[in-house]
Amino acid sequence: MKKLALLAAVALLAVAPVAAHANEPAKEAPAATETTTMAPVEHTLKDGTKVSVEGDVVSVVAADGTKTPAPDGEHELADGTKITTKDGKLVK
Repeated sequence: MKKLALLAAVALLAVAPVAAHANEPAKEAPAATETTTMAPVEHTLKDGTKVSVEGDVVSVVAADGTKTPAPDGEHELADGTKITTKDGKLVK
């Protein structure tokens, strides 16, 4: 009998969070094809080169504001942080 009471209590605990939100509308998960865009963040490399990071895309920013994909390799930011790029994308 104690096992049955314990199982009933566990079942109530498992359902309680669902019941607490029963009156709230269901939230839809984002579609798999949706992409999240992030605002570009500009950084300065140790050598003074300006770069822009937008999501995983890294671009070199020219004096006139034009952007080109960052070259492959490891790059050191002015604060000492190192980033690695390949094909204009952030690797780590």
